[in-house]
Amino acid sequence: KAQVQEGQVMLTEQEQFWKGEFGDQYVGRHKELDWRARVPFWRDIIDRTKAKSILEVGCNVGANLKAIRAVDPMIAAWGCDINQAALQEAADAGLSVVEVSVFDLKRVWLRERFDLVVTVGVLIHVAPADLYDAMGSIISASSRYVLAVEYADEQTVEVEYRGHAERLWRRPFGKLYEAKGLKIVAEFDAPADAFDRCRAFLCEKA
Repeated sequence: KAQVQEGQVMLTEQEQFWKGEFGDQYVGRHKELDWRARVPFWRDIIDRTKAKSILEVGCNVGANLKAIRAVDPMIAAWGCDINQAALQEAADAGLSVVEVSVFDLKRVWLRERFDLVVTVGVLIHVAPADLYDAMGSIISASSRYVLAVEYADEQTVEVEYRGHAERLWRRPFGKLYEAKGLKIVAEFDAPADAFDRCRAFLCEKA
């Protein structure tokens, strides 16, 4: 369970896992990801939301931020992550990124709200005990829209991830956001060539 100490959130077991060597290996595997394949998806999302400011929580090396910038370089696009190797790659690409936990967004953006707050393959890695707080933090950082692009299922299903237990859960993210007061405005399969087998849930605050 995420806890606050000395004004900052202590990382959960899962976050420590992604911040460390396993996360560094993940960064290495995604350095060459073709972010251009994601441009049509982001063009559609930006057309739907008319977002002028976007925060991606768990931005990794910045593939989505690059695609967003390609669609509209005037959008104020920010990313955050906890893995320093990922953040360095994103920063070297000229992207605006911050090292901060999903549970601690208010420490960086205390009063600022984004038109759209996004996760792509991030909430699947949050432990059940921490998911409610993570989603609440994401919602609080948004002025209107929340987008989850995640592995989905009709119910929560734990999946072994590269030989590790308690590191990945498929979930009904649309229903979970609805339970937190959001309205689903679009739900569809994200392009498989760009987002593996993820489902996109675009939600709006009431």
